[in-house]
Order: sequence, then structure tokens, then C-alpha cells
Amino acid sequence: MRKLKIKDVVMTALLTALYLVFYMASSLGVFLLGQFGHAISPGICALLSGAVFVFMTRKVGRFGQFIIMQAIAMLIFSIMGAGYLPWLITSMTGAVLADIIASREQKPAIWKVAIASGLFHVGQAWGTIIPSWFFLESYKADWISRGQTPEAMEEMVKFTTGFMGFVSTVVVFALAVGGVYLGWLILRKHLKEDKKSEAQD
Repeated sequence: MRKLKIKDVVMTALLTALYLVFYMASSLGVFLLGQFGHAISPGICALLSGAVFVFMTRKVGRFGQFIIMQAIAMLIFSIMGAGYLPWLITSMTGAVLADIIASREQKPAIWKVAIASGLFHVGQAWGTIIPSWFFLESYKADWISRGQTPEAMEEMVKFTTGFMGFVSTVVVFALAVGGVYLGWLILRKHLKEDKKSEAQD
């Protein structure tokens, strides 16, 4: 297993910054889709940022890359006032699984990167789905106390409770997988041209 070096951490941080730009850009899609868009917002981001995931597995490609990316994202969201312990737990679990699948070898197969992205972003989505499934009332009370209206919370949980939580999970995973393959199509020529110049560590 290839260990992270300082330059890898720096590259991961830079790519995370780019990833967060895509996350903010995805807010337009979230707005257009209403509360369902909020439920699947990690998937919308994943569709836009698939190239970032492909690039990172080629230019960093070390265990811990997804954990660092997710940790930085969670830190930024917490600073913005969106920190929520269940969201942190499910997101970091998704990141660990992503690293296990796609960070234990140099240049993993694209299908592995796609599954890793799916788990990474489902982890984020489950930050609202798991609370809606298992402790709905305390979840609603928490966010209402932070300024959400009861009406907005009721509308949002329609898409994260019961069967709709499963649907949202599938949609997020599918969008994340699609985003990686789209990113691979965009970067494929560049990565092939660059392959000859890459040195083995």
C-alpha cells in the first residue's frame, strides 16, 4: 500500500478546493429540484466533479486521499455552520470505503474509481437519510433549532424517509458513477499522453 507523502497531501488539498467549487456550482441544480435536489445534492456534485476523482487517483493514488478530501470538506461545511455529527460519521465512513476500494493500488480501474465515488457521495447523502430513518424527530428538532422552518424540514424528509431514502441513495450512487465515467471521457486523452512522462515512485 502506497503511503501519502507531503506533496500528495498538498495535491489532495488543492483538488479538494476544486471539488468544493463544483459542490457550490451544484447548488443551482439543487435549487431547481427543490427538496429532492437537496436529498440528492451529493450526487449532483459527483456528476460534475467526476474528473476530479479520476485525476486524483492518477496524480495522487495513495491510501488516505479520499479520507483527507472528505475531512477537509466536512471541516469547511462545519465552519459554514452545517456541521452535523451523523453527517460526519456517514461521510467519513464512505470515504474510508472509497479508499479501501480505489486507493490501494496505483491507477485503479475506472470501475473501481466509480464505485469509490459512489460510496464517497452516498456517505454524504446518508447524513440526512440515516437520521430520517432512525431518529427523525430529534433530527428535525435539531435543524429547526438552527433556523430551518418546520415546513421546510417536513418537505425535505419526504425524500429521505422510508422508500424515498432508498431511491435517493440509488440516484446519488448512479450520478456519482456516471460522473466518474464522464470525467474519464474528458481526461482520457490527456492521461494517455501524460502516461509516458510519469515516473514510478
